[in-house]
Amino acid sequence: MSVPPAAIAVVRASLEDAHLADLLQRPGMTAQRITQALAAEGWTITRTPAASEPQQAA
Repeated sequence: MSVPPAAIAVVRASLEDAHLADLLQRPGMTAQRITQALAAEGWTITRTPAASEPQQAA
């Protein structure tokens, strides 16, 4: 899977800004901050369908 460098930069900045206690004791809150930061930068986060699910034609 190829991840765009811009997305990596947003995630990295969010992790670097997080306090160590948040990373260790509240990883879910850190994950929420990262997804909010991605959304603020215009990224859309959606679920990828499993290979066994029916897929719609494009």
